[in-house]
Order: sequence, then structure tokens, then C-alpha cells
Amino acid sequence: MAKTKGIADLESRIARMEEILSVAACGDFSVQIEIDIEKADALTAIETGINLLISDMGDEVHESTKKAEELEEKLALIGQQRKAIEELSTPIIKIWDRVLVLPLIGTLDTRRSQRLTEALLTDIATTQIKVAILDITGVATVDSAVANHLMKTVAAVQLLGASCVITGIRPEVAQTIVHLGVDLSGVETLSTLAEGLKWAFGRLHIRMVEERKV
Repeated sequence: MAKTKGIADLESRIARMEEILSVAACGDFSVQIEIDIEKADALTAIETGINLLISDMGDEVHESTKKAEELEEKLALIGQQRKAIEELSTPIIKIWDRVLVLPLIGTLDTRRSQRLTEALLTDIATTQIKVAILDITGVATVDSAVANHLMKTVAAVQLLGASCVITGIRPEVAQTIVHLGVDLSGVETLSTLAEGLKWAFGRLHIRMVEERKV
């Protein structure tokens, strides 16, 4: 009788181990096998080992989850900072009624060129802008992709019913554009932003009066 009871107890404990391991496998690491130290036997060491394993797994999962959350927060922060930098790198300035300037500074790549085009066209579409000035005084170099993208930007602006002029083309940039074979014959270009402003006022029939000092 005692032997039968011992076998039944053994089977019950093994079944409990299997149950605990199954629960832990589903992600619940709070479960533990109850151990009676006073009645320690051959299975006690296994039960203790299972408890330690589940506890360690729970700690590792918690630590991994914490690191994943921290990583998500950092990525979100980086995303916000990148968005802020992008907005600062492509400022659109309304300098006069129906006239805006997009001053470009630094290196122009395809991605940045696409962003500035999207921002510019959105501004034109949602306002009464009639003249857009693309000032590239601060751009030292361009490649064929960027040059062609500028051409497409000018064409897109014109399709929205606004006029567009490119100002501030540096000599080295001009040489690169010519060397690349990009045709700017259909694009209005001026040497300085000041000339671009005069051109814009002329397009809008705004008379500029210079103040003379007495």
C-alpha cells in the first residue's frame, strides 16, 4: 500500500513539473514548484533546478523587455531629432506676400532634395504663393541626380501655377552642371538672392522704391 502511494506521489510530482514547465513556456515565469525541504528526495534537486531555471528565464525576459523598451524610446527620440533636423535643413521662408524663399545650405543628396520638393509644393498648394526662389548659394556641389531633381522641382512649381527662379549658383556648381550636360535653358537663374527678389517683385508688378539719404 505504501509503495503504491509512493508511486502515485511520484507521478503527481512529475505531472506538476510538466505543468509548471508548460506554463513557463507560455511566458508566465511567476510559477514555482512547492518544495518540502524536510522531505527532500531524489526529485527535490530536479524541482529546485526547475525553479531556478524558471526564475532565471523570467529575469532574462524582463531584462530583454526593458532593453527593448529603452531601445524603442531611443529610436523614437532619434526619429524626432531627425525630423527636427530635416525641418531646419529645409526652411521655407515667406519673405513677402505671395513670395517665398527656400535657402539650401550644405550637401544636397537625393533624399534631401525630395524632402525639400515635397515641402515646397505643399506650401505652394496650401497658400497663395506665386513666386518661389530656390537659393543655392550655400550648396558647394551637386551631382546629376540632384541637378535633374532641381529641374523637376521647378517644373512642378510651374504646374501649380507659380513662377520659380534659382539663385546663387556658384561657379564650381555651374561648371559641374554644364559638365553633366544638364539643360537649364528653360529655368530662370540669377546670380544672387537680391536679384531673385527683384525678379519676384517684377513678376508680381510690385514697384520697389529706393530710399535716398539726404
